Amino acid sequence: MTAARQDAWTSDEDLVLAELVLAYIRQGNTQLHAFEEAGRKLKRTAAACGFRWNSNIRKKYKEGIDLAKKQRNVNKKDKSTEVKEYSVPGIENKEIPTDDSIILSDAILFFQKLENELAAIEKYKQENNQLKNEMLAYKADKEAAFRAMEEMTKEFNQLKDEYRSLITLLDKARKMAGELSDAEKVNAIF
Repeated sequence: MTAARQDAWTSDEDLVLAELVLAYIRQGNTQLHAFEEAGRKLKRTAAACGFRWNSNIRKKYKEGIDLAKKQRNVNKKDKSTEVKEYSVPGIENKEIPTDDSIILSDAILFFQKLENELAAIEKYKQENNQLKNEMLAYKADKEAAFRAMEEMTKEFNQLKDEYRSLITLLDKARKMAGELSDAEKVNAIF
């Protein structure tokens, strides 16, 4: 079993880093600036944040990156883009840019996938807790078995010592019996 690193990235740190980078992309800023801000917030170096983003997190947020780039492009467009009117029951005459319907559907899909991923993470956390509890139970069983083995070893050594004493006593009795004269042996029998 490998020990966890003290400086290992947590899922919360990954989430903070991803949110910052995506926000910077949406605003049209560079990822390097996002890594610097993430480094300050997470108390890590900008290089560590950049490495983590490029090696692990970026792959998971590919759709989020595409969405952020679309939003950046929309923000770059002139504010006087063509606006269409739409009506929503209870709210009248709202104005939105024509590209928002596409971005909104992409955002909905992204958040649905994110929700599914969070549910999967929660499931993994529960499984992890269950495995930790099982591991603790096995550890307790191992300790109980170890104590029982120590007691049996102690009892075995005690019996072994008693057996040696008995053998020594029998050997002495044989020697004493061998020293008796034949007449004494006959008298001892009768």
